[in-house]
Amino acid sequence: MLKSTDPEIGRGPAIEAIATARRRRAPRFVIVNAAAEIVMTSGEAVEGDSPDMPFSSALTTQLIGEIESGKETEVFALITPTTVVRATPLNGNGGRFYALFLEYVESRDLLANASESYGLSLRELDVLRLVLHGMSTAEIAHRLCIANTTVHAHVKNIARKTKSTKRTEILAKLLGVR
Repeated sequence: MLKSTDPEIGRGPAIEAIATARRRRAPRFVIVNAAAEIVMTSGEAVEGDSPDMPFSSALTTQLIGEIESGKETEVFALITPTTVVRATPLNGNGGRFYALFLEYVESRDLLANASESYGLSLRELDVLRLVLHGMSTAEIAHRLCIANTTVHAHVKNIARKTKSTKRTEILAKLLGVR
């Protein structure tokens, strides 16, 4: 059951999000405003309680920031080995809104499948594992004790091997959400 906390969002973005959720068979989604506050959710809220987000507000803020930076129009974050959050901006009147879909990944061993399917090296798999967890180039470099340029080279090699051009495209292929 669709639950809205904002009467103004009953049109435009909400209709688009519902259609997208049905088309992709997403089990759950929330619509948030630019301040990462929930304005609508596909789950029922208990009367008197605010609707719960199935993931942290910090992650929501991070995903909105990545979209707002203009580099990506749709971003992904792996929150468990079999669950991904897909964030996308919504078009409509009345401000900026974002739909965050909670989607389930079919494969349970993404890295083994990636290695097998695309011939990735062990170091590329190390980098890919951290990319899947949403780490930036600098965070990956720090974690693996390598230079930022080396991380960039590994990501570039992964993109070439997966025939992708962006990190989100790599993730979408590996997670099977496109």
